[in-house]
Amino acid sequence: MYYMKKQLDEYEQAIATGAYIQRSAYQRLLAWKKERARNHVACFLRGARRVGKSVLALELAHKEYRSFIRISFDRASPATKALFVDSLDNLDEFYDRLMVAYDCVLHPGESLLILDEIQLFKPARQAIKTLLLDGRYDILETGSLASIVKGDDKEGPYLLPSEEDTIDIAPITFREFLENDGEETMLRVVETCVESRRPLGAAYRNIYRKFREYLIVGGMPKPMQTFLQTREFIKTEREKRSILSLYRDDAASQRRVNPIYALSILDLIPSELSRHDSRFHLSHISPNARIRDYMAPLQWLCDAGVTLLSFPIADPSPLPLLTLKPEEFKVYLLDTGLLYSLSYLSIRQDEVFYKRLLLDSLHVNEGMFAENYVAQSLASRGSKICYYSKRDPKSFKSIMEVDFLYLENAKITPVEVKSSGDYSHTSLVKFKTHFQKLVNQGVVLYDGDIAERDGVRYYPLFALEWLL
Repeated sequence: MYYMKKQLDEYEQAIATGAYIQRSAYQRLLAWKKERARNHVACFLRGARRVGKSVLALELAHKEYRSFIRISFDRASPATKALFVDSLDNLDEFYDRLMVAYDCVLHPGESLLILDEIQLFKPARQAIKTLLLDGRYDILETGSLASIVKGDDKEGPYLLPSEEDTIDIAPITFREFLENDGEETMLRVVETCVESRRPLGAAYRNIYRKFREYLIVGGMPKPMQTFLQTREFIKTEREKRSILSLYRDDAASQRRVNPIYALSILDLIPSELSRHDSRFHLSHISPNARIRDYMAPLQWLCDAGVTLLSFPIADPSPLPLLTLKPEEFKVYLLDTGLLYSLSYLSIRQDEVFYKRLLLDSLHVNEGMFAENYVAQSLASRGSKICYYSKRDPKSFKSIMEVDFLYLENAKITPVEVKSSGDYSHTSLVKFKTHFQKLVNQGVVLYDGDIAERDGVRYYPLFALEWLL
């Protein structure tokens, strides 16, 4: 008798090929499973495409459940989709048909239903409330924001599930990169020195070199897997460009927002970040560009997880959203590795190019990548990305600007990002003096060792993850 060999899913393939990457987000998933799932609460893994949501869901399913069914709505059959429309009034029949279709037996209280790329099929999103009330199986969804769809909104209005925890999945962090690369000693040294505010000393150079690797490779799982297995930047670059092409195709296929506007914003990110003030100027797309026309495409890119927005605030309140100034903003890419690829798309690349890039001998504008890394790190911790800007009301010239602000012990910590040997912090001193009762000691992130001078803490850029 002939038996068809079962196809391995993405998690099983990663394990079989030695490409598995351990993610800290798995612990949050595990906490949901142990503390919330049996209380009729679903979990929504949200994030950009190719950021690793599906693999995390499958890892949980394989490790923690007796059985599971994964329905991927980017390729589910019409018959499977029809179950979420026509069969919810008889859940016994609904689950029986699912089990037959996917050749899997589900066990009440011990099985998981994964609804993958759920934003592509709204009726399934609405059906979650009914499935949770029934309660026989845990429900895990993956996708971008539920509003991210390629076509027109033909299904009409629908209810979002209220019984749902959301876990945002960000690119892999530098700390996770070191963990997966077997650099436990580096991890211990950085953690110990940051906590005690002692210099890294002789260890700094090797850690900084490893951090440069991480910035270029980035935190998207597939490129990182490729790099950790091959140590070849060219093969890693191909994977990153594949992701960028996917994002561009997604933007181009939208009909809810103007796809040309969305692509224009995406393509302009490197040049805008390379400017002195790094603010995003719509006039650089077109002299006639207006914010009202570009706000929807910009929001689409953010909802899709592709870009990160940073807004200036009027004063350093512990509730910065109350003082946001939305008329100005900066746009960052979700991953610094992808930003490198987007910046050098037109340049011929080989391993020599990457060696020079790694050694910082190409004299490129490193400040834009440093800022993007900080924005990415803040976003991965769930922090709103904000900066402070004060301009002369007549000339509109900058009087004081602090690159980033984050909340620490109910006060705002101002952060300046420095590169290329410019370690001045005039704006940071002014900011602290002006708002001394509302802010913490300032932080300068730069390409140097841990130090403290004139009431300002200096840390290597890579130390940020241990400060947050």
